[in-house]
Amino acid sequence: MTSVRLILHQLWTWRGVLLCAVLVATVAVLAARCDYLRSMLDLREKLYAASVARETELRDKLSEAARALELANGATSALSELAEACMEREAEARADFAARTAIMTNVKPRPRTDAEAKEVVDDATRHAAAARLNRPW
Repeated sequence: MTSVRLILHQLWTWRGVLLCAVLVATVAVLAARCDYLRSMLDLREKLYAASVARETELRDKLSEAARALELANGATSALSELAEACMEREAEARADFAARTAIMTNVKPRPRTDAEAKEVVDDATRHAAAARLNRPW
């Protein structure tokens, strides 16, 4: 009977050692898994922080681009108004030129009559009036 007890005792001893070894291995594996998960969590936090920083940067650039677009649209509309005013002035100048040309082509010089010489203004007054009308704008 003692030999059976001795064999059972040794088996239980080996079983205890194996059980301790399994427990130590399990704890080691769990510690490694926790370390891995902690490093993955740190990496995820760093990636999230970088993503938030990038998103903030992109929002800033987008708002800056929107402001630049608004300024460009304002400048474009101002230039468009200036161009329209210029085209109107050009059309008016062409019409004035055509009217002056029509007047000047129909001019027929003739000698003045005695009545015109007495009642029409003198040459100096006429030249002064013409100079005033022809002054630069």
